[in-house]
This record gives sequence, structure tokens and C-alpha cells, in this order.
Amino acid sequence: MNRLHLIIISSFIFSCSLWEYDDLSNPIENKTPDTYLSLIASDTVYATIDSITGQSIYAITETPDPEFVWDTLTHAFTTITTSKQELHWWGEDADGEIIGYYYKWNVDSAWSYTTNESGLFYVPIRSDLDVFSFEIKAVDNDSLIDPTPATIVLPIRNSKPTIDFRFRSNPSIDEIRGDTSFTFPTRTFVWDVQDQDGVETITDIFYALDDTCSICWVQLSAAAFSSITLSNLEPGNHTFYVKARDIAGAESEIIQFPDPNNTSEPDYWKVMPIQGNVLLVDDFDQDNQNVAQYWYRSILDTVVGYNNYSIWETHRALPYSSVDINATLNYFDHVIWYSAYTGTETYFDASASFLNYINNGGNLFLNVSELKDTTFVFFPLDSTFVINPTGRLLSNTSIVSDVLPNLDLITSNLIAIRIKGFVPHTNQFAIEQSLYRFSEPSENDEWTGTPIVCSMGQFQVSPTQLSGKVVLMSIPLHNGSVPLLDGNGSGGKFISYLLKVGFQ
Repeated sequence: MNRLHLIIISSFIFSCSLWEYDDLSNPIENKTPDTYLSLIASDTVYATIDSITGQSIYAITETPDPEFVWDTLTHAFTTITTSKQELHWWGEDADGEIIGYYYKWNVDSAWSYTTNESGLFYVPIRSDLDVFSFEIKAVDNDSLIDPTPATIVLPIRNSKPTIDFRFRSNPSIDEIRGDTSFTFPTRTFVWDVQDQDGVETITDIFYALDDTCSICWVQLSAAAFSSITLSNLEPGNHTFYVKARDIAGAESEIIQFPDPNNTSEPDYWKVMPIQGNVLLVDDFDQDNQNVAQYWYRSILDTVVGYNNYSIWETHRALPYSSVDINATLNYFDHVIWYSAYTGTETYFDASASFLNYINNGGNLFLNVSELKDTTFVFFPLDSTFVINPTGRLLSNTSIVSDVLPNLDLITSNLIAIRIKGFVPHTNQFAIEQSLYRFSEPSENDEWTGTPIVCSMGQFQVSPTQLSGKVVLMSIPLHNGSVPLLDGNGSGGKFISYLLKVGFQ
């Protein structure tokens, strides 16, 4: 082929290219994208068209008549029992690619943009049955938008809210060793609410005490309240009721305390009256016969008078809410709290409440066994150590009073646990005073020096004010069977001293 032929062929090809593709008078039109929409439905709804009005009629709860059809996306309707909807979409573009989507609900004032191809939505249902529409349109890489958005219409049925007392917020019968729950005149109830339509649709909480009559309910804002503290309750038997209501007016089932489905307990709890200004706290769950409690009560009967003090048995757990613990302590000027000789105690869970009570001017005597921790915020400790490594302390051992000689304690029975002495953090107290210590050891004694086992402290609350007094004793006064430090009635004399002198 000669050179002339090559030139002619090349010119022909070049010219064809111009004629077919580069005619600026006839440009190729860029195509808009297409959008497609799908739905993950949670139920089925049946509908038909009213022949007269042309309106859609839905079979929501009843069995549909034969003329009702199962709505599908073909009819632009789907099922819905909740306002929570999962939608999926995609787009196609014949001459490019999809870069995002604009979507809008009929209740929205503007379109929203997303690059996702699915979404979980909560439509704002306001009535028992409502209808919502969703539109979405694809955007391609040339910023062209689908002019015919994909659309779906959703009839939404409202779901009732549910309400339950928060787990472990109410005591169970096995925890309180009885058939009735007891409290003092303050009681906090805590609950959790749920709604398939979203918790934001729950608008109101209603509670009632003892009666569910139409005017007995107290209304609370669901957004602001997940608990209620009842104060100044009248002594006697009570029942608590609570329910939730959503924005569409649907109400939950009523729940109550005590649980009516538990046939092993009464349908009420009992509020105990405040008696006197002294509270005796029995934190000794293993003392099934309350032998230790009766010993303390015999002393208090003499010191402050029969029925002139109150008793709180904590058993296996303190109240769920610290508000209740604080309130119970603050009903009284003086608190005597004794824990288990062995086994579980609850006093450590009340540490923050102890500190609050003391700083408010209350006086606390805490008798614990085997100090298991040194991080008492209400009684800062520098250190602890075992006094009797063999775990035995013989009877007739004297525990020397640093206050008055006639207040020496004498072991009235064998103490068969390891007792810990302690060193208070004196620089964290405004005033600290040792009350009891072991004397100098004899030849057969296991300890060294004169270890402290009981001390009293006060905090500086303000430049001009001291806190109440807190007394920590790390040697048990009672083991649930017999008194341990009551030789010659010395244990009773010490408690009498605290209430009449030490705490005054």
C-alpha cells in the first residue's frame, strides 16, 4: 500500500469520527438515575378500596373479609404494627454511578441526604392508626437527581408501651427473711419503660398508692422521671401501682409492688413508724433467732426506754436507692449498727450514706467483725493488722478504756475469729479519740504494743462546724449466740455511755 492510500484511509476514519461523535449541534443527553425501594416488613396488613369513597379500608385487628387483599409493594401499602421501620434502597445510572440519595418522610419539611442504602426509622405516630409515606431519589456523579422518587406508603399501628420495675430494685422475700417487706416512711420505686415505637413516644408515667380509682393517679413526665420517692408515708400497709402512656394515648399494663403474681407474699408492704431518736440496725443475717438483736434491745430498753427506739433489719441487701438509706438514717439522731460475727454484711454498701449522715450531724456507732477493708470514707484508716493470728481470744481478757476506768470491757466468752486492730488517719479528722485498746501483752498474748480496736472521730464540716461523731469498733460485742464483751455488764455500760455521754 502506497503512502497516498494510507492518507486517504486515515482521513476517512477521522472524518467518520467527526460525523458520528463530535457533532456539537446534536449533543448526547446525560441520563438521570433511577431509584428503587424495598422494605423489611414486620407483619401483614389487609386492605381494600371502598367502592363509594375510594378510600383505603384496613383490617387491623379483625379477620379480613374475602374481598380484602394482602397489600404488597405493588399496591404501595405494607403492614406495619410498629413505627420502627427498616427500609432498603438502591439506585442505577445507565451512564454513570450513584453517589448518594435524598429522602423525605411526609412529615418532614426538607429532604435529607445520605450515602447509605438502608436506614432504621421511627415515624412519629400520634394516633392509634396513622399513614406515612417515604420518598427517596438517587443522585449520580453528574449531580443529576431521579425526577421520579421511589415512594412507599405505610399504614402504622401504634404499640402499647411496657413498664417494669428495675431489676433488683424491689426486695424479694428470700432477701428479707419474712413474708412482708418493711420500710420506714420513705420508699423509692424505680422502673424502666419500653415501646416498640421508640421510648421517645412515651409521654407520661402514672403512679398510685393503695387505690387505682380514676382520681388516685399522679401524673409524671416520662422524660423526667424513671423513679419516684414517696416520703412521709403513713405507718401501716401499702401497695404501689405504676403505668405508662404513649403519645397516641395507649397505656401499658399496670404493675404493682408487691407482685400480685407471687402468692407467697401479701399484696402490701408495711411502713414502720419512727419511734424515738435512736435506730438499732441489725446487719446480722445469720442470726436467725435475733439473739444479738434481743441483747441490744435489752440494753436500749434500759437506757432510752421500751419502744423509745426503732429497729431496722437489713438482712441480705440494703434498699436499692441510696435516697432511702439516707432518709432512714436521718430520721434519727443516733444510729447503732452491728454486723455479722461471720458471713455477709451490708454496712460497706452504706458507706456514702454514713458519711452524709455524719456530716449532717448524726452520730454513728458501727460494730464490725474482721475488718475487711480499709477504705472507709466515713472513718479513714491508715492501716489494719491482725491482733490474734491463731483466731482465738480467751474469756476474761480486758479491753482497756481510754475514757474512763470503769468502762473497761471484759470478754465474757471465747472470741473465735481474727480480730483486727487499726490506726486511724488522724490528719483527716478534726477530732479523733481512742476509746478502747488492748493492754500491754503478757507472756502468752499474741499481740504487740497496745493496738486500738475502738475509736471516735469528727470531721470539720465548715470553718465553724463539726460533724456528728462516728465510732468504729473492730471487736464484736455479740456473736449471734452469746455476748462477747459483756463481762460484769461492761458491754451494756459502754453503749449507755455512748448514748448518754459520748454522743451528747
